[in-house]
Amino acid sequence: MIDLVRYLQQPVSPTDRAPCNYHFFNTYFYKKLKEALSYKGSDKETSFIKFRRWWKGVNIFQKAYILLPIHQDHHWSLVIICIPDKEDEAGPIILHLDSLGLHYSRPIFDDIKSYLKEEWKYLNQEADSADLPIADRIWKHLPRRIEEKVIAVPQQKNDYDCGLFVLFFMERFIEEAPERLKKKDLAMFGKQWFKPEEASGLRVKIRNLLMKELQNASENN
Repeated sequence: MIDLVRYLQQPVSPTDRAPCNYHFFNTYFYKKLKEALSYKGSDKETSFIKFRRWWKGVNIFQKAYILLPIHQDHHWSLVIICIPDKEDEAGPIILHLDSLGLHYSRPIFDDIKSYLKEEWKYLNQEADSADLPIADRIWKHLPRRIEEKVIAVPQQKNDYDCGLFVLFFMERFIEEAPERLKKKDLAMFGKQWFKPEEASGLRVKIRNLLMKELQNASENN
């Protein structure tokens, strides 16, 4: 899935929104986050110093969206962190999209909130709030302003297409999301967001993509 996530980072056409508005974490990120959060006290601080290498040089709060695939218990779901702009009266919103509802959202929300709080504390020491897109009044109390939302999404009709649905969630969201998400924009989601067959049909697109990559590799050798 890692290479396919990288593929989704590329603009489909020159008129597409710049991919710099998004940050994509790979499929190992959540596991490493849980490991970093398992430490206490000074050990936790040391662990996060090492963990921060995963997004070295990137201020995540300057992104509009952070997309984070979750893989655990043989199932995939997706987290999207939506960062507000300076005109917004709300704080960041964490969205959880699950095509089978098998992942408990509560511990996932808690982990992502802890991640945002740790990065907020770090940036308060390192960054000027004027460099951030978030309003000062929100940034000052950011840990208390983080919201969360379990998103109703189309459900898969089998027990093996969860990875395809996560990829399709990402692809569809990139195509439709506004520059910065407001609460009213959550109406874009729902059980009728797309037909489940569209996500399952991504398998053909992936197969063609892999065949094209193999052909290109063969021609270059």
